[in-house]
Amino acid sequence: MVLQYKRDYSKFSDKQIVGEILAEPHDDEAAVYLLRDRYAPLLRSLYRRLTTDDTWYDDCVDELFILLKGKDCSWHVLANFGWRSTFGYWLREVAWNKFCEVLSKLIENGGKNVYIDNGNSEKPKLQLPDGSEENFERRQRKVMLLEAICQLKDDDQRFAILKRLEGYKSKEIADMLKIKWKKLGIVKYNNDNEVVIPDEGYINVHIQRAKKELKIIMSN
Repeated sequence: MVLQYKRDYSKFSDKQIVGEILAEPHDDEAAVYLLRDRYAPLLRSLYRRLTTDDTWYDDCVDELFILLKGKDCSWHVLANFGWRSTFGYWLREVAWNKFCEVLSKLIENGGKNVYIDNGNSEKPKLQLPDGSEENFERRQRKVMLLEAICQLKDDDQRFAILKRLEGYKSKEIADMLKIKWKKLGIVKYNNDNEVVIPDEGYINVHIQRAKKELKIIMSN
């Protein structure tokens, strides 16, 4: 969907647009242009490092908008940007942290605790708690897990483990992966040159491999 704006912000520099946002009366439309148009490729790229499921992309961008605007609508977070770097570089850092935070709340698995087995009986399993009040440490553990997941090199492993964290069963994940492959025109072959059809076994293998990779990543 192409958004229509009252002004042609494409002719403005980043600094000019930020100035329009911060000046009274605040130009919220200019902020929408920055996030939804000018820096949309950057934000979508960041989002897809965490998940290929676009379901929550708009939610993440909306939460980023709210963060920048502030509860008092003063845009104080944006105002604190001192132009010691490019605006795009600064926005990348702010957006990454916000996207991790937002997505971490979406893997609560319907109020259930989610565990990643670390294979060591002397250490507690990595747990994503379901408490309504979330302290800093718990949030950081979620963010660390999401950051580790985005480092998985295999797209199917990332997809499978994220869907498992959302509470889906292996068969459901397999069906979703079939749809994804069909949509993207992906065809895979096994060692016998036979076409691979994602099923429960395929998903379970990739989840187990993802867990092993995550243990290595998070232990470093």
